[in-house]
Amino acid sequence: MENTGIENILKLKGLFEELDNLAAEYLKFAFGDNSTGNFNGSDTANIQGSKGFKIGNLKLNGALVAAPLAGISDNTFRIFSKAFGASLSYSEMISAYGIHFKNRETNSLSYITGYERPCGIQLFGSEPDILLEAALAMQDKADIIDINMGCPVPKVLKTGSGGMLLADEDKIAKIISAVAPNIKKPLTIKTRLGWDKNSINIERVAKIASENGASAIVIHARTVKQGFTGQADYSFIRKVKENLDIPVIASGDIDSPQKAADSIRETGCDAAMIGRALKGRQWILPGMNAAINTLANKDFASSDTLAGQAYMHNIEPPVQFLKSFAGLYLKFMIEFKGEIKALHEFRKMLAWIFKGLRGISRHKNEFFSISTEEDAIRVIESINI
Repeated sequence: MENTGIENILKLKGLFEELDNLAAEYLKFAFGDNSTGNFNGSDTANIQGSKGFKIGNLKLNGALVAAPLAGISDNTFRIFSKAFGASLSYSEMISAYGIHFKNRETNSLSYITGYERPCGIQLFGSEPDILLEAALAMQDKADIIDINMGCPVPKVLKTGSGGMLLADEDKIAKIISAVAPNIKKPLTIKTRLGWDKNSINIERVAKIASENGASAIVIHARTVKQGFTGQADYSFIRKVKENLDIPVIASGDIDSPQKAADSIRETGCDAAMIGRALKGRQWILPGMNAAINTLANKDFASSDTLAGQAYMHNIEPPVQFLKSFAGLYLKFMIEFKGEIKALHEFRKMLAWIFKGLRGISRHKNEFFSISTEEDAIRVIESINI
């Protein structure tokens, strides 16, 4: 964090009070009398009583997981995700070799506050001994260690890591068997259906993961070659879940309450992982939780009411809420990263937070020209649509 000592406790306390109030404001807007009290991460996840699940000995209080997103899943992202209803989040993907060579950036990427827990650290690499070394170095900072075995980004594939591992099932077994029994935290893997449509091997990979000690598996319902094109295919995930005795988490194209509920209904999975849809939009999580819980309770609300719509579609908040959301997000980012770095990264956040608003295009040039906190606040306040 930018502040030292005791993490500037009084200021942070004030920011968290603002965040709790903001989450409660959205819940009241979207659900009316169905929302109760001052919601924090635990309460929001349990709106209408989600039963949660366990990964190893780690108990989670809901069925939504915030995905690891490169350049996005920082402390602020994870804190907002928890406040609005995620039961688990992950760090950005961290190179095992970066940890091995004591790269300075790994310290900031792996820094997790108590406000974000439970939280996992995601690693990528291709060598079992290096991944074990990295996992041992990181385990005291996190509640879960995850190994990425599905990333489709070319620079990751070139190292033999990420999705490239799906072409070598023996190496997958060696990695998991080297890491899982030798760390004290649960090990999860995040993967895809296979390398391409002609080599879908997720059922074998899942079995390998379970037999070698993984505590859960996250499956993005696309192949590596697909990247983020085409549609997610959950049919393969259902087959995995039917034959696996560890938790399975579904991922891919989950961007609304209806899709969150459908992903679990169609696959039988224990939870849904939400990725790109959360960029600047963590307020979509309460509706997803409500949809999942009503699915479990078989008690769907009428869709002709505002609360009923929230079980199927995202209820877009008022512009003033988005302005408050943006301003608070920036305050948190500055606390963790300092003003210069926070403002540079916040520009893209502004575009995501206000994406889709009619007439917002006339403000976009201003989004990417802010250079001080005062600039950012002025731009946010000038939005009047």
